[in-house]
Amino acid sequence: MTARLYGSFGRRLRQLGWPGTAGIGVWVMTATLYFSAVLPAQQRLDDVRLSAASLQERIVRAGRQLSATERPAAEQLADFYRAFPAEGSSPDWIGTIAETAQSCGLSLDQGEYKPTRDKIGKLTRLQMTLPVRGEYRQIRQFLASTGVKVPIASLEQVQFERQKVGDPLVDAKIRLVLYLEQPS
Repeated sequence: MTARLYGSFGRRLRQLGWPGTAGIGVWVMTATLYFSAVLPAQQRLDDVRLSAASLQERIVRAGRQLSATERPAAEQLADFYRAFPAEGSSPDWIGTIAETAQSCGLSLDQGEYKPTRDKIGKLTRLQMTLPVRGEYRQIRQFLASTGVKVPIASLEQVQFERQKVGDPLVDAKIRLVLYLEQPS
């Protein structure tokens, strides 16, 4: 039976000739390519389109919620200024800086203090120039600790100077700025 089927199939191919046989081969390859590559790619494309539409819908919903909970700019600005301590608390902050230096093995014997009030905003900049002498490691520890203990402080400049190459002590000139809220 199998031999008869192959014989019948062979006769039909000979009747079609090489152009018909090539056409059947192309059709079989096209169907294979469609079901193995094109159809799965089409399904992935449909999934991505559905996902993109869902994301767009979520973005629109989030935008509506954000605009519904948005606060006026004046209120946001007032909250920003409330994050800073009052100008009158500057001695406390300077004391914290001095205690931090002392805990790191440094002493702040003198310093220059220059307050500057913003003409437009409500902040006062208290610029402090502090000369210190100690080991490099101690000065670095002091700067790191100050950043943690005094969050309103900003390190503006550090200048190191060593008198001799082998000298373990370093002279440093540290410039810090404290940001404080001006009284209303």
